[in-house]
Amino acid sequence: MKAELVPENGDPPIVIDRDLTVVGRRGFCDVTIDHPSLSKRHCVLVKTDGLLVVRDLGSTNGTKVKGQKIRWAALLPDDRLTLGGYKMRVYLGPDSAPGPSERAQRGPSSRASAPAGGSKGRDAGASGFAAPSPLGTPAIKASASWPGGPDEQGGGTSGSWREQMGALADPDDVIIELD
Repeated sequence: MKAELVPENGDPPIVIDRDLTVVGRRGFCDVTIDHPSLSKRHCVLVKTDGLLVVRDLGSTNGTKVKGQKIRWAALLPDDRLTLGGYKMRVYLGPDSAPGPSERAQRGPSSRASAPAGGSKGRDAGASGFAAPSPLGTPAIKASASWPGGPDEQGGGTSGSWREQMGALADPDDVIIELD
């Protein structure tokens, strides 16, 4: 699965290519974003079997998905992710599909024009992302035969999905497994 965070201010896209990615302002993070509203260790992104999950790490200015402050959330294609005051769009797709950065290089039809004020911001309506799938067509097809998790099907990520999700655990969270 290809995953990118595309900053709305025109900065280059951030490719998420690891299973666990710590995002923050300091150099010891996997992804460093030099923005004053980000915490030293702001959030962690977990990429596993077609799913990208974000977990706030107790940041000062919070993490929002679609404008809603969250502790953790599953990210969907074209979601708006805001870390402190830094806004990005989420791109999720197959490895073989061109990402937003590649589409932007193909020609002016996939680029949004800059506002008259000279800002480098992007028009959300012309972001170059595909429209969401209709309600009847799921973006991710789940398998009913996942008794112990995705890695038992043979297509899992390195390590157990339970271990990866356990890295996001909070003592206040209640984990409910659905059969």
